[in-house]
Amino acid sequence: HTCKNGRCRKLQMMPFAEIAPAMIRGSAPTVASPSRSKQQVWQGSVATTELAIPGRSPTPTSSTALAGTAAASIAAAAAVRSRGGAATRARRAKVAARAELKETKAALKEPEAVPRREGMDLMTLAKEAGVNLEVKPWEFLTSIAQDAARGWFVKRAEDRGIPWSESVPSFEDRQAELDRNYAGLCDPSIEYPDYYLQPFHGYDSGNLEWRAAHELEAATQSMCLGYYSGPSWQDSQEMCRGAARATIAEMWNSSRGAGPEDASVQQPRTLLDIGCSGGFSTEEMAKTFPGVTASGLDLSPHYLSVAKLMYPQFHFMHGLAENTGLPSGSFDVVTFNFILHELPRAVSLAALREAHRLLAPVPRGCRRRARH
Repeated sequence: HTCKNGRCRKLQMMPFAEIAPAMIRGSAPTVASPSRSKQQVWQGSVATTELAIPGRSPTPTSSTALAGTAAASIAAAAAVRSRGGAATRARRAKVAARAELKETKAALKEPEAVPRREGMDLMTLAKEAGVNLEVKPWEFLTSIAQDAARGWFVKRAEDRGIPWSESVPSFEDRQAELDRNYAGLCDPSIEYPDYYLQPFHGYDSGNLEWRAAHELEAATQSMCLGYYSGPSWQDSQEMCRGAARATIAEMWNSSRGAGPEDASVQQPRTLLDIGCSGGFSTEEMAKTFPGVTASGLDLSPHYLSVAKLMYPQFHFMHGLAENTGLPSGSFDVVTFNFILHELPRAVSLAALREAHRLLAPVPRGCRRRARH
């Protein structure tokens, strides 16, 4: 509250969690005041703040449309400055506070009346009323703030020697080739799950847009910068990818009952890189086993178009990590690079089960050696 000329004007706050159900159902939560009573009536996505003075009928002062899930407060305060005289005391002060979290289409349209139904959850009521309660943090930023955030990543990459400004135009200039790759790789029968149809990594359409594909090489080169503060981006990449290659080679030898440096172990013939993105990880995994037939699978046909452009020696497929549709036991090695942490937990578990299904069984003789 603020004090002016010895008089207090108080601002009362209501948590969004308390008023949201009333906002959808049309009930009217009331906030008591020592000198005045105040009522807030919520109908659909429109809030009408009313000031009630004893002996008078409530009069609406303003309305505002709200949408969002973040904690928000709707504040309304009214004070009548008493200066003597019945006419002055009867004068009303109309004060309303407008809180806009995001101007969505749902927030700006006139709401339809929603009948009150007991036992219906808040999300269902919100959906019927056209109120979006699932706003993502990135959506709160204006386009200027989004560009500023992305600009920081670009600047960090270029400060460490990554030629972002040269890499992106080089892919833009080859859009005709990317379009041909897209036509040959995209499986139109695939239905994208909801988790994949979200703004992601600063792109409104996530991995399903060309801007993300054009920036893919430079963005991938900058991925390991946060892991190592001193080395160049090339050395950072090699330290990270090299450790992954060494671990996979050791796991392969161990599954065959051999030591890490045992060169007599038969090498894998086929490898599948799930979540291959632009093919960078596929190429790195193929280095682990020279001569292996490597394939990459990803859900973004835009990224796969870049992969085919940069690594034509590999086979790339459009598909879901959790349901590839490939034959069981068809690969000696299945790898994941920078993907599982991006998926919902249930999808990650399903993808791991799918990888296990795709793995060829270890030969019986090798299993006996591994036990010993």
